[in-house]
Amino acid sequence: MRGAVPMIDTELYGEIRRCCIEGLSQRKTAAKLGISRDTVSKYWDGGHAPGMEAPPPPPEPPGKAAIKDAIRRYADGHMANQARKQKLNAHIIWRDLHYEYPRSESSYRRLWAEIRGERQVKTRLPLTFGIAEAAQADWKMAKVRVNGKEANIHVLCVNLMYGYTPFKKAYPNEKQYCLIDGLVSAWDFFQGAPSKLIIDNMTTARKKGYGRDAELTDEFKLFSAHYGIKIEFTNPYEAAEKGGIEVAAKTAGGILTPVMDVADISEVNDRLLMECLHYIENAGRVGNRPRTVKAMTQEEMPRLSPLPAKRYEVGVHAKAAVSNQQLFKYDGFTYSVPRPYAGKEVGLVAYAFHVDVYYKGHIIHSCQRPLFEGENRVYAEHYLYDLEVKPRSRENAFPLLEGVLHPSLHRFRQLCKSRTTKCAQLYMLMHMMAQAGEENVAKAVDIANGGGDPTYEKVMEILLGFGTALGGGDEKGQAADADGFGDVNDFYVEQRDPGGYAALLGDIR
Repeated sequence: MRGAVPMIDTELYGEIRRCCIEGLSQRKTAAKLGISRDTVSKYWDGGHAPGMEAPPPPPEPPGKAAIKDAIRRYADGHMANQARKQKLNAHIIWRDLHYEYPRSESSYRRLWAEIRGERQVKTRLPLTFGIAEAAQADWKMAKVRVNGKEANIHVLCVNLMYGYTPFKKAYPNEKQYCLIDGLVSAWDFFQGAPSKLIIDNMTTARKKGYGRDAELTDEFKLFSAHYGIKIEFTNPYEAAEKGGIEVAAKTAGGILTPVMDVADISEVNDRLLMECLHYIENAGRVGNRPRTVKAMTQEEMPRLSPLPAKRYEVGVHAKAAVSNQQLFKYDGFTYSVPRPYAGKEVGLVAYAFHVDVYYKGHIIHSCQRPLFEGENRVYAEHYLYDLEVKPRSRENAFPLLEGVLHPSLHRFRQLCKSRTTKCAQLYMLMHMMAQAGEENVAKAVDIANGGGDPTYEKVMEILLGFGTALGGGDEKGQAADADGFGDVNDFYVEQRDPGGYAALLGDIR
């Protein structure tokens, strides 16, 4: 058995090649240069050159090779016993094999990584899209703090695939009306619609089937017809088919990290919109696209399908019976309506961010949708009449204690230290807004709030400083006496348990 051919230097290699070119035989060349014929044969025709051969890998230690063979057998034997979210990993392999092949878990992780590197990965075909041809959409969940409370929000990410133009908008959930509103908002942002929308198998968009066999819901059929868009579903469990938007969804999570503190979800959308505009303006080429995102966006937007004359709006329609307390329940939350509609049946149209209330075809009230469990949409302004004719009930009135107030009055409610007259002061400030104008009173309340201990009397002093007409009273005492209270910061109102009002609320739940 011949031994391994030794390595030679560049000069000897050159001598061998010259002898070959000059027509010498390999035997004579070996004798002339004093080397073996095997060495001459290896380098004779230039098929090998010194330094170009990769050194053979060192043999694996027997113990390591045995463990790797055991891991391969284990993985091959359980290939059919895996699910999409129950795949083998190094910890599971270590758990089942380390008794027979003792090694640390970190060693198994390293060996499993080597084996996975040996296996052929599933390949992907690189794609390119024509101008105005397609958009992709997907959801990303993130956390924000709204008024100090942590909440999950759902960001709809939409990308035009020609230039990779992004759009992102946050919603409280992923229901159908939020999905459609987000897509419509994207078309408005892009100033047109693409020919095709590619999404995964969202239950909010398909009635049955998966992938190419999926059937659209009736609402989505109307939406796609309205904008002239063809909707395609990806194959199940094939995230790579919409890999571009998967990356965009991860980017949305990065934009909202660290967790944002906001007063309303609209602040999140302002941030997302700003980031999208910044990306379009400053991003370079993405993937194998020939130009920057900005250049390709400017090229694509005029070629998108023009938007229809009317924006597509989708909301959930429902009916509700209003109690004699002017309250009704919808979607687990309590809402109020103005006094004339107590005891009536009203119609509702619930959109992603607000609810419209109708009576006999006319809208009578519109408000934001609650975000947190336990929130209500009981507006104190709907109860001004009852608060006026029932003054002893003010300190126990649910609309004043926990209902929705003007933002300035809501802050007043948080800061006012009076336990016996807070609600009475709130009522008089609401009454004052109706008399002296909401803007003037709100400005005065904000100034009083800035001191940290606001009172009705301080607000009146500030209003008098503005020179605001107060409905006939030009002095703080006269204005207070107009409601029969005297000095509202000193008088006493009997406290009553608000649990009775809670029991009344329970009647409509």
